[in-house]
Formats: sequence, C-alpha cells, structure tokens
Amino acid sequence: MSITGPQMISNNGRPTLSACMIVKNEERFLPQCLNSIKDAVDEIIIVDTGSTDKTVEIAQSFGAKVYHHLWNNSFSEARNHSLNYATSDWILQIDADEKLEQADIPLLHKLINTDLYDVVFIAIYSELPGGQAKHYFQRVFRRGKAHFEGIVHNQLVFEGKTMQSEIKLYHYGYNLSENEMKNKYKRTGDLLRQQLTENPNNIFVMANLIRNYRNEYNFDKVIELGEKGLHIPISQTDLVSKNQRQRISIDLAHALLNKDQVERAEAVCKESLEENPDSFDLLLVLGEILLKQSAFSDALIYFKKHLILKEKENKTPTFNILSSDFYYYEHSAYNNIGECYKQLGLINEAEVAYKNAIELNRKEPLYYSNLAQLYTSQQRFDEAENVANTAVKLGIANHLTYLLLGKIHFIKKKPHEALDAFKQSVQIDNKDITAHVYLINLLIQINKVKDAEETLKRILSSYPDNLRLKCLMEKIKYRQGNRESVIKFIQNILKSSPSENDVYLDLGDLCIEMEEYTLAIELLERYLKTSPAEAMVITNIATCYARLGKLEAAITGFQAALKLDPACICASQNLVALKILENKS
Repeated sequence: MSITGPQMISNNGRPTLSACMIVKNEERFLPQCLNSIKDAVDEIIIVDTGSTDKTVEIAQSFGAKVYHHLWNNSFSEARNHSLNYATSDWILQIDADEKLEQADIPLLHKLINTDLYDVVFIAIYSELPGGQAKHYFQRVFRRGKAHFEGIVHNQLVFEGKTMQSEIKLYHYGYNLSENEMKNKYKRTGDLLRQQLTENPNNIFVMANLIRNYRNEYNFDKVIELGEKGLHIPISQTDLVSKNQRQRISIDLAHALLNKDQVERAEAVCKESLEENPDSFDLLLVLGEILLKQSAFSDALIYFKKHLILKEKENKTPTFNILSSDFYYYEHSAYNNIGECYKQLGLINEAEVAYKNAIELNRKEPLYYSNLAQLYTSQQRFDEAENVANTAVKLGIANHLTYLLLGKIHFIKKKPHEALDAFKQSVQIDNKDITAHVYLINLLIQINKVKDAEETLKRILSSYPDNLRLKCLMEKIKYRQGNRESVIKFIQNILKSSPSENDVYLDLGDLCIEMEEYTLAIELLERYLKTSPAEAMVITNIATCYARLGKLEAAITGFQAALKLDPACICASQNLVALKILENKS
C-alpha cells in the first residue's frame, strides 16, 4: 500500500506516538526497552501491576507516566488500561523484554504520517536458545481504533485497513534461565487452560496451550490436544487460523518424534506442507524426522530447500502472516546436512556442512563435537583436537565436548591430558555414566585403582543396577587379585543375556586382559550379533584366535576387519605377522 496521502499535522509535521506498556518486576529488561524508544515516541504510558523491584523507579527516570492497577489475571485488561491513558494520535504497543531497532525509527515516523490505514504490522524477532524466530504482529495502530481481547497471548481487535512493514522489534523473553521459563510456562498455561475451558474450539488459544505443553516437555498432552486441534474446521482464507494450524502441526510432529511415533510425525508434516509448501519450519522438522528414520538422501532435500528459501528471504524479506519459529536456523540445517553426508560416506561434504554450521553459530557446542567426531573417524586426530579445544577456549564446551577431547587424548597416548578431560566431563555432569566409564577405565589403566574404586562407588550409589558399572567393579576386583569373582560374574552374564550390548564389549576386553580368550570370543561375538560390525572388535576376536593357536580363523578375522576398515593398523600388522609365521611353519 502506498504511504502517500493527506497528512495529519502535529508534533513538527507528524502525528504523535504513545508507547503503551504493562509491567511487573521488569528491572532486568526495562532500561534497554525504554532507551530504545525514548527518541521514537512522544509519551511513554506504563501500567504497573504490582512491581516490588526498581521497575517503577526506572520507568520514571525515563519520564514515563506510570499508573498502578491490580493484576486481574488478564493481560488484555491491563493492556486496555494503558491504551485508555494514551493521548497521542498513534499507539506503539511494546513489552518490557523487547527493544526497537533504532535504524527503523525514521520509517516508523513515516508510516504513521498518513490516513490511508489504521494498523501497521511490524516484525518481531524472538531470541531462542537455539536460534531466532520471526513473527509479524499489529503493534502500531491509531488510538481509538483497537483494543485487546484474551486473558493471555491476547489478540488485537481493530477497525480499518492494515499496512505491512519490516520495522523490527527484538524480543528476549523466551531466552531466560530454565527456572524463569518454567515459572513463565506455569503462569501462562494456567491462563490458557482457563480460556480453553470457556471456548474449547478457539484454535488460537489451543495452539498457544499446545506450544506451552511442548515447552514443558509434556508431549502426551501435545499429542492429545494437537490431534484435536487439527480437526477444528477453518476457512482456507482465514490466514490467522491457518497460521495456528501450522503451529499445531509442527508441535504435534515434534511431540510424536519424541514419543517415537515417527511415521505419524512424518504424515503430519507432509499434510501441513501441502497447505504451506514454503514453510521454513515444516521443511526443517520434516528433514529431522527423515534423518531419524535414516532416510538421509530424502532428508537432504528438505534441509537444502530450507536453505534455498531462506537465502531468498534474506535478500528480500517477504511479509507473511504465517509465523516462523525457525527463521534464523540455517546453522541447524547445515549441521543436519553434515549428519546426512557423514552417514552417506560423503566425508568432504560433511566437513564443509559442519564448518558452515559453526560459522553461522559459534556458540553451539554440538557443532564442534560433530566436526571433531568426523575428524576422529578419519583418524585426523590433530584436527579433531583443535576443534574441541576451540570450543573449550570459547567457554562453550559441555560435558560431551570434554568427553570427546578425553578420547582424542587417549588415542594420541596422552593419558594425563585424557584424565583431566574426563574429570572435567564428570564434573560438569556427574550423572553421565559414559564419562564415568571412560574415567574409571583410564584410572585402572594407569594403576590408580583406589581412585577408580572411589569414583565408581560414587556413581554406583546413583545407579546401583547399571551393568556397565558392575562390570567395572569386577575389573577392579581382578586388579585386586580376585579372579574367581570375575569369572563367576561373566558366566552369570552369559546365562542372563542382558539387553545392554556394551556389557559384552566391556567384559570381552576384560577377558583378553585376563587371557581368557575363549570367553572373550564368546562375549565379543555376542556383541556383534546385535551391533554394527566394528573393525576393532573383529580384530580383537581374531587376536584371541591367534593366541589360542587357531591361525586360520585369526587370518580370516583380520582380513574381515580390514575389509570393513582398510586403515585398521592393528589388523594389518597382525595379519602380516601371522602370514610370516604361517609361511615359516
């Protein structure tokens, strides 16, 4: 719509603008918000609903007009109070955890200098833990032409025509601490449940409640309400309801994926894509579903389409009433592309994709771990170490990063560095069993058996029935001279056939150390029955046959290991030695 037309003359040639806000205990974000709008508006109206911190003092320091109203469990009621106090020609509705893009102030003033429309959509960019979402909302409107309805996630009810714009507000209220978000979801959920009871077929309320349940990880409720919500009839011309339907589909697919109902999740996404073929969100979620199904080539199609559409959007932003929760998530798409290429054996392409993910988001430890693991699988240990150390230097390394770094140090025969890394991993997450297994095994290997036993007892107190930890206790007993206990434990394991497959691997390695080669073969072959064939495991089995004097079986084993991994040095060296021995005999 054109911006030209008759002008409303006031305030040095432009209409006046009131910022209207409701607040309660917002001292953390309020200064940032008010500083962003102080040069954009002619008055700041604040309705405080019971602050006990410095919110009111901060507001008054910016010259805001502060009014006090008791909280009545209704955001719309409070917002409408703020509108009633405004005296300017136009209203800018903004929240305390938002800020206005300073470069857009001239455009904002230009857009209100007309009588051709009464409401302006602006773009809200919400900071999320994993990226950034983008939604358009009616945040600028002519005074007297609009009011709010709905006790939470309220909607603007307005008169007159609308105008679309790319004026930007940045929202920070979804990137808080875990406890802050938990309290926020509880408060919001209670109000949404009240609204839905009063109007069970309100798709806007239902979509927001479903999202709330998703954020609380209550996937059963997401599925229950999501299936119901998709059956609420809507008009194809009702874009607002269509937007809510898309949100429901995405949240339902996410919940189904988390409950391992993968086929249903795929069907939900594909049905929604028929309505919204260019949805950034649906393309990314469907790609993740196909990735989980190991349909790597198919998943690549959707991740790449997401990137193609996003590149076009970056060049020319397009107004779309349909929301985008994954607006700035190209980094996630690249990481998933890396996973697909890795699984397809396209190592160079995977490396490029992981590097692109890191370039776009340098604060996500997963991307560094994935690249380091890729290098490790290719025996590029120096590069793997450099990547993991980069995450450490940036201060973003998590327990998995340190675990990976410990493995790399161990492979590079740097036991003390490996020990430090494993200890760091356990310190960050003292419930991680895998990290404890690596730490305890290394302590045993470097003859710190007492330290290993003390560490093991601490983690066993939390997981007394964990078989891998019990296996470690038997390993310690063997180091302390109690061989009989170990043999009895292994025989019981073979009789019980536990589902934890790594137990066979752990005990097989222990049997090799004990020179119980027949038992080791039985344990390692059980491991291979239900796990992908691993060159090193087959090499260990072949080594056992060699030590039992069964040279033909050993040679066959080493050849099988090299067929799986031609770079397996241990298998190749042993094979050469055996063939020399065979020729001599």
